Amino acid sequence: MIKQMISFYSIKNTHCFALFDNFSNLESNLQGKQAAELSNFKTNTSNYLSLGPYLAGLFEGDGHIILSKEGRISYPYIAITFVNKDLPLITKLVEICGGRLRFKNKENAIVWIINNHKELISLINLMNGYLRTPKINKFNDLISWFNDRHNYNFPVCSPDTSDLTKNGWLAGFIDSDGGFKVRYTEKRIDEKTNKVLTKGRIEVRFALEQRQSLNLPNNNDDNSYKFIMLKIQSFFGITTDLRISKHNTNFGISKIYWIIEVTSLNKLNLLIQYLNNYPLLTAKRNDFEDWLKVYQLIENKKHLTEEGKLLIKQIKLNMNKKREIFNWDHLVILNKVK
Repeated sequence: MIKQMISFYSIKNTHCFALFDNFSNLESNLQGKQAAELSNFKTNTSNYLSLGPYLAGLFEGDGHIILSKEGRISYPYIAITFVNKDLPLITKLVEICGGRLRFKNKENAIVWIINNHKELISLINLMNGYLRTPKINKFNDLISWFNDRHNYNFPVCSPDTSDLTKNGWLAGFIDSDGGFKVRYTEKRIDEKTNKVLTKGRIEVRFALEQRQSLNLPNNNDDNSYKFIMLKIQSFFGITTDLRISKHNTNFGISKIYWIIEVTSLNKLNLLIQYLNNYPLLTAKRNDFEDWLKVYQLIENKKHLTEEGKLLIKQIKLNMNKKREIFNWDHLVILNKVK
């Protein structure tokens, strides 16, 4: 490993060994600090004794409901789509809530499907009252379906408008549609003119994207995600208008999304404190923890040192799509859920 670093960075041997020692010490200190800060993530189970808000956020990000069509008898179901790497979490959710899995290998996805009567009733009980987006309309249709056909008396709720910091809904929504990114840009200088070609820049970024509205025939304000995205943006103390992002499909059609991006360390600290109380549960948790290491390095100005830059570069090379090793120790918090 040391020889590879020496070769890669083309540094004189004596300086490189000193740099590597500093790098190792910095990494060790950072891990110690992070372990202390993350201790709450691993031991704070009280906030997840009820999974309802988290599952509601997860469903509103990547879930859907199928009801019986007119003239056709079939049983309704709730489905939430995950990426393949989330299998350990999905397995745990099946253990707790029931359901079955459908593997969509071509799409690198796993769909968790709940269509058993008893399991659906339990899931409705867990999630009811915590939904915040236009998907609540379909959820309420499901409640009405059960109330009409099986004489239940489930309340039909309006969207939850309570403080986002009071439950795990936002954690579930981030696990569906959020992302933790590290920007590392090397400073490049033209050797002949000494002109700066690229400014060096290191930053951490949080991004959250969501479609503008549900694709329904009656496309009105009730189907818009603007309200919830504005509420999430205000969580960070951002008062500017929502930005939009366009994604081109294979058919040449542009899909437009609302997007929230945050780079301010002070604003990102609000998210860190929230996720300390309501941890992420998907594989994204691993990326958040690495992202947090870089956040701490920047906060302590260590990103300005050579060893800090080296560590950040190494962290970035193993995040998100490049990650091959996953830690699922955090799922222990689900052992006590009700």
